[in-house]
Amino acid sequence: MGRTDTQSRHYLSANSYFSDLFNYVLYNGEQIILPKNLKELDTSEIIVPYGNGAGVPRKKVRDLFKVWSAKTDGKAYYLMLGVEFQAKTHYAMPVRNALYDMIGYADQVEESSRSYRKKNKSSNLIVADGTIKFRLSGEEFLSGFRKTDKLIPIITVVVSLSGKSWDGPRSLYDMLDIRDDVIRKFVPDYKMNLLSPADMDDEEFDRFHTDLGFALNMLKHQKKGADEVIRKNADRLIDRDTAEFLNNTMDLNLEYEEEDGGINMCRAMELKEKRDINRGRKEGRKEGRIEGRIEGREEIMLQVFQNCIDRGMSREDAIAISGITESVLKRKLKQLS
Repeated sequence: MGRTDTQSRHYLSANSYFSDLFNYVLYNGEQIILPKNLKELDTSEIIVPYGNGAGVPRKKVRDLFKVWSAKTDGKAYYLMLGVEFQAKTHYAMPVRNALYDMIGYADQVEESSRSYRKKNKSSNLIVADGTIKFRLSGEEFLSGFRKTDKLIPIITVVVSLSGKSWDGPRSLYDMLDIRDDVIRKFVPDYKMNLLSPADMDDEEFDRFHTDLGFALNMLKHQKKGADEVIRKNADRLIDRDTAEFLNNTMDLNLEYEEEDGGINMCRAMELKEKRDINRGRKEGRKEGRIEGRIEGREEIMLQVFQNCIDRGMSREDAIAISGITESVLKRKLKQLS
């Protein structure tokens, strides 16, 4: 995705927008996930290769990955939240996302195993009376995971930036050719969480509590109707991050000025239109001057050619002396006839 990918990561990395995104996806816009309770996580993961031409394991960097910490019934609760951006439909996205999430769970198990191995070697496990206050059963030691341990849930959301309806698979089942219902019962599915603005109703954007809703609405109508979205929000001021995100993602090429702490996109469009008109006028005048100079030179060459002919020179000599080309000469003579 290049520049679009970089700009999207920068924009959604802000906790205010990140929480707004997941509050819409998980809670229909209710403000449950608070920005202050989000913490950035390492986005790099080791991915096992799959498919034709698969080689050595490679490192894949998630677009965004954060942990949300909250309290339920007085107890700490954690949730890992990831975002993947797609400028175009990815027809293997359910498999790719499932792989990322499973690697995330495997990392948690491995971290648990490392922690227990470290505790088993610690002398602090023996208390004053000589008893051991920490011990793994044989099965727990083998797996590196205790019977009572729980993993932190991972939720990944794919955000489509294309402005087109997502026509790819949305689950693993969509990618499988299973014609036997008995077999289907034994093949686990993986559902992809998709946020595709092109597939959203316009009123759904009102469920966002930040400028993200306006940005996603613009992305939905980027092929047609973006100007109408701007006109409907003529009095709205958006922050610079949102303006720059849209400017880069949609190639708007806008020039905007901050006013009263925000940017008016309608005013930015007006400035762009004036700039384009002035640029067109300047280019027109420049082209006119160039065409005028060319026309003048051709007139001089034609005059020299005619003088040579009047003095009895051959056509070939007249052309060589005047510098006029056959094509220009034919055009000029045609204009005079």
